[in-house]
Amino acid sequence: MALRILHVVIVGASLTGVCGFAQAADCPPIGSLPGYVASPQLETRAYNAVDFNMKKGDDTATVKVAGRTCIQSYAPKSGADPMSDLEIQKNYRDQLKKLGAEVFFTDDRDTEARVVRGTQETWIKIYSQETEIDVSVVDKVPFKQTLLPPSGNDYRLLGHMPNYVSDKPEKRNFDKDTFTVQNGDDSHDIEVQGAKFTVAYAQKQGAPLNSDLEIQENYRAALAALGAQMLFTDGSDTVARLDENGRSIWIKVHSQETEIDVATIEEKPFQASIKPPEASAMKAALDKDGHIALYVNFDFNKATLKPDAAPVIGQVVKLLKDNPSLRLDVDGYTDNIGTRDYNVKLSGSRAAAVVAAITAQGIAANRLHSAGFGPDKPVADNAKEEGRAKNRRVELVKS
Repeated sequence: MALRILHVVIVGASLTGVCGFAQAADCPPIGSLPGYVASPQLETRAYNAVDFNMKKGDDTATVKVAGRTCIQSYAPKSGADPMSDLEIQKNYRDQLKKLGAEVFFTDDRDTEARVVRGTQETWIKIYSQETEIDVSVVDKVPFKQTLLPPSGNDYRLLGHMPNYVSDKPEKRNFDKDTFTVQNGDDSHDIEVQGAKFTVAYAQKQGAPLNSDLEIQENYRAALAALGAQMLFTDGSDTVARLDENGRSIWIKVHSQETEIDVATIEEKPFQASIKPPEASAMKAALDKDGHIALYVNFDFNKATLKPDAAPVIGQVVKLLKDNPSLRLDVDGYTDNIGTRDYNVKLSGSRAAAVVAAITAQGIAANRLHSAGFGPDKPVADNAKEEGRAKNRRVELVKS
């Protein structure tokens, strides 16, 4: 549905700085009403986001627009009578008309619009309540990563924002910290132990502030490049986990514009077994219990078997060759970090990868069936790394 251009004829007061010539305290291209005074400073950010309302038939949808932002508030001048919301909104709508704006949402106290000049989109929101006028302007631009490479007091895998300077980091050979993990609509805290590193950053004197959005997007991009799994995100927080040579590294970044806090825990890698079980031991366990847990290593957050899984796969192949009538279900499991749906999918892919590795060595595919159960049926406490490592397993089940 095409958006409607709102045409309004205004009688009465007009805004100063119309048609893009805003005053120094205004957010271009929007001017200000003569009976109102701007707050002492504009709130500007190189990259931030503002929510806009858009009418779609009888419904209203919210759209988040990111880019260079400018926010300014106005109050009536001393001794001046405030205007009605109707008069305020009519004045601003008249200016938007002169700017050629597309007005896509209005009510008694709001006007929201967009100005397009070539490839540049400028989104504008005016909210009023007679004694206060709030103007928000977003020049839509793509996110640009500015996080510096690791150096100095930074954590060894993550750099810092250019406009911030670090305090001396705090290091502990062995300590604990809690990390928030999202699970569907709920979240919970996980206690993690290991080598701890924390560092705080403060705004450089005279440097412009970065928005929480820009700070968090920078760190998330850097973490994604490291192959990290995002466990929790909100407006001022990022929690992630990554793998480094079998060691889980937990990272959380908290920001509040003037300060950034980075905390990490490097867990001690857990060895599930010294050597893989032999085929005869697998057969005995299957005859006794009907199932046996195998611990094979995969690339972090992937279904790619690591080379050190080959001896385990080799013993399963021997088991099946020694017992031609044996049929097996190969069931994959994970710990409870992350959403259940994601973990069920990952565990299924890992079980299928084990089946593929077995059939590649001459075992008929119809003797094997794979499935994933994610965090279901834990065999140990997920609150501890040792328990989570035991829960990340593949089980052979007698069919």
